[in-house]
Amino acid sequence: MPDTFTALVATVHALKIRFPDHNGPFERVTRLAEESGELAAAVNHAEGTGIKVAKHGPFDPAHLVKEVMDVLRAAVGIAAHYGVVDDLRTAITDHYQRHVALGLIEAPHPGGDQHGDR
Repeated sequence: MPDTFTALVATVHALKIRFPDHNGPFERVTRLAEESGELAAAVNHAEGTGIKVAKHGPFDPAHLVKEVMDVLRAAVGIAAHYGVVDDLRTAITDHYQRHVALGLIEAPHPGGDQHGDR
């Protein structure tokens, strides 16, 4: 199994093949906005605000996870469209390393459990 980010990028490419239409830059941004709205609704539901619980029943963490994944996939799709996935990967790594250097993240020890990216 590839690391999580590589799996996400591969999924973005697979969906472009599976659904070849409507993958222009403005369609991708529109998709990101739509998915962000759905994530906002899921957060609203998780927080029990408004009538979400009455209308949709109890909060389902799996639904929140799906909406977060959809936003990530849409955002990475924009990076893929512009050919900057490797730059994005580097930027994420650099940002992580800056926070390790600041002591805000404890770097995993070689051979140890690297929480979260399984």
